Amino acid sequence: MANEKKTPFDYESEIWAVANFVWGPIKTSEFNRVILPFTMLRRLECALEPTRDAVVKAFEENEKEWGRENDHYCDFSKKAFYNITSFRLNSLGSVDTLDALMEYINGFSPNAREIMLRFKMEETCKTLQEHGMLYSVCTKFAGFDLSSENVSDRDMSNIYEHLIQKFGESIAENAEDFMTPKDVVRLAVGMIFANDVELLSGDEGVVRTLYDPTMGTGGFITDALDQLEEWQAEKKMKAPATIVAYGQEVEPESWAMGKAALLLRNVGTKDKDIHDQIKDMSAHIMYGNTLNDDKFECDHFDYILSNPPYGKEWKPEQEDVLAEARLGFAGRFGAGTPSVDDGSMLFLQHVVSKLKQPNADGTGGSRAGIVLSASPLFTGDAGSGPSNIRRWLFEKDVIDCIVKLPQSIFFRTGINTYLWILNSNKPEGRKGMIQLIDASEMKTSIKKNQGNKRFELSEDQRNWIIQTYIDGHDHGSSVLVPKETFMYRKVTTQRPLHAVIRFTKANVNEMLSCKPFAKLSDTNKDVFRSFLSQEYIAAGSNQISYENADSVAKAARAKMSKPEITAAIIAKAMRDFCIVKGPEFPVVYDKNGSVMPDPDLKDSESIPFGTSFDSYMETEVLPYAPETWIDETVVDKGPLQDGKIGIVGTNISFNKFFYKYEEPKDPKVIAAEILELENGLESFMKEFL
Repeated sequence: MANEKKTPFDYESEIWAVANFVWGPIKTSEFNRVILPFTMLRRLECALEPTRDAVVKAFEENEKEWGRENDHYCDFSKKAFYNITSFRLNSLGSVDTLDALMEYINGFSPNAREIMLRFKMEETCKTLQEHGMLYSVCTKFAGFDLSSENVSDRDMSNIYEHLIQKFGESIAENAEDFMTPKDVVRLAVGMIFANDVELLSGDEGVVRTLYDPTMGTGGFITDALDQLEEWQAEKKMKAPATIVAYGQEVEPESWAMGKAALLLRNVGTKDKDIHDQIKDMSAHIMYGNTLNDDKFECDHFDYILSNPPYGKEWKPEQEDVLAEARLGFAGRFGAGTPSVDDGSMLFLQHVVSKLKQPNADGTGGSRAGIVLSASPLFTGDAGSGPSNIRRWLFEKDVIDCIVKLPQSIFFRTGINTYLWILNSNKPEGRKGMIQLIDASEMKTSIKKNQGNKRFELSEDQRNWIIQTYIDGHDHGSSVLVPKETFMYRKVTTQRPLHAVIRFTKANVNEMLSCKPFAKLSDTNKDVFRSFLSQEYIAAGSNQISYENADSVAKAARAKMSKPEITAAIIAKAMRDFCIVKGPEFPVVYDKNGSVMPDPDLKDSESIPFGTSFDSYMETEVLPYAPETWIDETVVDKGPLQDGKIGIVGTNISFNKFFYKYEEPKDPKVIAAEILELENGLESFMKEFL
């Protein structure tokens, strides 16, 4: 048992013990400023250990010619980075530890030093030094074996993510961000790499690009690279395909970890030549906010993987995003913008903007896998930003497949999640089609819960999903349907106004107290009241047709002395305050002889694409409201408008295809269960008392 390999959770517990050690001088909310940078520093140190002496010697012999920073030192470190000092965490000394530590950090190559500086750890280390704890912290971390032989890239990523989870919201303002578990990553990778023979089986050294605009600590990228290398290793290729990684992250700590993971990528590749070993795979990992500071503005990629933050507001970037949206389709957000409370559909548009277009011969294009919550499937009414974004995706025909994943397979959320597969070059048989796969019940329990994660997708389950996608199967858990299935036209319907004008003392007094009548003198108000009372109320014929309000208003005004308001204002007030509606009254017509619609009966109907308006009305509306008609003045408008009647809406519904009706329990069974509970409660109370 003593030699048993430690798990990420073992390391998490041991590293967390250091946090408990510094508690007091270091606030709980600042633990991350100690734990994360020292964990990273130790990881870099372990990677450099085998060649440290060779680099120090090369520096001593060539400092005058090469200086402190020169890629030639990588030839000696056999890595994409180096450190020219002889320091290690266990050799900094107990007296001037802080000075030695800073000299140690400044001795790293620029790419590694940038990672360490992003943690802004110097101020925290000063506090530790003042309390006599810095040396002990350094030696404690020196005791962790974080070499690549002992801790893989994925295990290291797990350690980082679990520490982040342990710190909670104190580490950064990214409580909505979620690590992508390895099983979900492998599913996404398997789907976007599916059928790419040149990538998976080609032995001609093809180079492809992989991009993650929300890379977090880099687990999505490193797992994808691991998966590809495993497949290639089985085929014993001489010149397998190479993936060049690109990524961007806004949280500094997560960015530093992700960049380090790729900087260290070739640490354990002893079977590769020196060129591969010293190649900096982190060169294209950028720090910044993807939404308003795209570091790859003009670039497109072969493959894209992303797990954007769920439900995270984009208010800090709102001004820049809206400015780009005003550029229309010259920018990334021309299709529309979602609610400021959830920016996931902005990331979805961003991913599409990075897809390559197919070549003239039909080859090329890009595939992307993006993990999203349920809201991008259905939020937003017809004509809204989210609906228009989906419509734009349909028109571009880039949605290839959406997989509904099981609940409780992510570490930090139990909500419904969906894997979207985008493809800018669909096969002929899938053009204009979208596949839905319901994998919500495909889950395997794990031995020990990991945060919210209670289940995983087994290899067999992943393979089933991938094969179902490849085959385009249409069965009980999968459908392949035209994109128009998820589109409709929201038409406005009207019904005629049935109404009369009926005068009563109450509504006449109410009318006279309204704002338009405030200009009338008290004398003219009395004249108006007297006219209606004598001619209609007292006469018993207090009801006139809606259209006659104009002539009655003119007659009433003629009785006044220098009336201060027009007959049109009086007529409008009559219709506003004295109207009585009901199907027993006649239909009202305007001055052009057209039927007037009743604004209270205005409604809408969502008519599926491909369905005739007439046939829909005949079967779904007219049997219940025979006077209804479609308002043809309400037409489609917006960035994708076609000017036709009705506003185009979109809604992707899994329930439409996969809902399983569960018959309710028999009332007798329910009654028996209630009785049993009551009897049990009665027995319990007797024993209790």
